Amino acid sequence: MSKIRVDISTYVIVLLSFLAGYFEYTFLTIIIIIVHEMGHFLTGYFLKLKVKEISLFMFGGVTIFDEDLNLNIFKELLVVVMGPVVQMLFYMLVYYFYTKGFVSVNTMKKVSTINLILLEFNLLPILPLDGAKILNNILDLILSYDLAHKVSLAVSFLALPLVFLFDNKLIIILVVISLLVRLYEEINWHKFRINKLLLERKLKGIKFKKVREFESLTKVKRNVTYYRFINGIKTYDYQYNFSTK
Repeated sequence: MSKIRVDISTYVIVLLSFLAGYFEYTFLTIIIIIVHEMGHFLTGYFLKLKVKEISLFMFGGVTIFDEDLNLNIFKELLVVVMGPVVQMLFYMLVYYFYTKGFVSVNTMKKVSTINLILLEFNLLPILPLDGAKILNNILDLILSYDLAHKVSLAVSFLALPLVFLFDNKLIIILVVISLLVRLYEEINWHKFRINKLLLERKLKGIKFKKVREFESLTKVKRNVTYYRFINGIKTYDYQYNFSTK
């Protein structure tokens, strides 16, 4: 069963915003973040994916799925895209209530500002943001699994300066530090990803329609089943773990 975890940094921000007189901004930000994460969660639920945890942090949220790395690329892409989509639908709903007089002009302005900032920030091609995940999914369709992740990491570092286009310098510095920590984790995790991808296929018998001969670990693609000849016998990656020598 999935759970919702609120990071201690969220409580700190709420307290500081209350003391500084920005509680409404923070409250609206948290609401929009929750709506965004519900977009990921509900899409995963309808696709029968296992949701492990929904976490709320100081600068956003993350929905963690307990799924294989071999998950269908298009399913994963749909889950990622639906976060921003549901966020925009929520904004349209708030705007509708605004036109009917149920939402004040001041609140509507705040919602518009917060929604735009969160949307622009989240679509930056920097891991682990949705923009980078969308890019990585697209790259997975045309490149090897290893190369797609390397390109995503490279683009993430190149795109980091874009964060400074936003206004609040103190918040931006904290965001950059947070993103650098996550990117460092992604780099450390990179060398294990391909091994886990192939091990899953062996343990769970995962197969794909496309079949190719295995060349090397760096050329393995997510949506392809591989075979190699072992002692003269044609063996598939769901029969033998190709990540072992």
